[in-house]
Amino acid sequence: MKKVIFNTYALVLAGVAIFCAVLMTEPGQSLNLPRDMTLGYYQHAGIFMLLQLVALGGLWYLSEKWKMWGRIRMGLATMGVFFTFWASMHAMPLAFPTEQFNAEFVTVEEADMFIPEEDQRVYVVEQGDEVRIFPRYHVQVPHVAGWEHDDNEYAITFCGLSNLAMVIETDYGLGEANLQVLGQTHNNLVFKDVNNGTAIQQITMQSEFTDHSTVVLPNTQMDWQDAKKQYPDAKVYIYGMERFIDGLLLAVFEEPLKMQRSQGEPFVFPTLDLQDTRMDVKTEIFGYDNGEAQIAIDPDFARSNDGYEFELGSETLRIETDGKVVRLVDATTGEQVPTHNGVHFGIWSQFFENSEVLM
Repeated sequence: MKKVIFNTYALVLAGVAIFCAVLMTEPGQSLNLPRDMTLGYYQHAGIFMLLQLVALGGLWYLSEKWKMWGRIRMGLATMGVFFTFWASMHAMPLAFPTEQFNAEFVTVEEADMFIPEEDQRVYVVEQGDEVRIFPRYHVQVPHVAGWEHDDNEYAITFCGLSNLAMVIETDYGLGEANLQVLGQTHNNLVFKDVNNGTAIQQITMQSEFTDHSTVVLPNTQMDWQDAKKQYPDAKVYIYGMERFIDGLLLAVFEEPLKMQRSQGEPFVFPTLDLQDTRMDVKTEIFGYDNGEAQIAIDPDFARSNDGYEFELGSETLRIETDGKVVRLVDATTGEQVPTHNGVHFGIWSQFFENSEVLM
């Protein structure tokens, strides 16, 4: 009877530890585990780990008292529990090493040899006379690349599954942030700010555990060939791809990302309800959220309607396009507003279910 009790106890402890590790890594989203569960574990990770340590101590006590497992076997079990602790909190940042503080920029001429033919999409950020270009190929592994401008810290964030780049001020009211990859929810990236103990959903840029939200800056989506001609003096972000694991990650995610971006193919993680059928769910929209209302603009409509004006909440907005590159501007001031460029409509509608549609 003691053996049954002990083995059941050990099995439950192992199951809980493994479940927590799965929850906080990619397999958890493959199993469609709830978003609130992922965020809840991260917020209270210390408590969950403490409870598991207490349970592990109890297992050691029973093993010694009832003469069950040898110390080598118990030692291996203990190492397994600690490995799941590490995996739940550090596996994702290890795989995707954000470069918020150590991003490298090169000239357009130097960068030209590092932009692959199969992925020419870039995101351009203009700040006065200073222009930075971020190739999608180079932000897909680190997910974050940062820089300083006029004594302020900024970063571009990128989610491969959502096909979404967002540019932000990294100090969103809590002091210096340190953004690392936490995981995915509903096919969109969640960051953890390890300096301030909160999490941020990339598509909304809202802090999950506080009332703070980031300041989002405009970026312009275009092809590399157009960008290098228009901005010959720009600084271009290049990720070194120096680790052995980088090549593995690119190889592992190449086909899933092709599937994710292809119409008619399912999304990688089955975490979307896809009830909104006003557009094909894979349409790479231009989305805009002004805090009052949201709108999803069909890319064909945007590229065919230069000068088109419309109202959204209290704003009057205008589409500016040359038939390829699209910018959305405030019709009153002429200033570009920050759009969600290229995000899939099926993912956009998951987070902005009351979004208007322009098509």
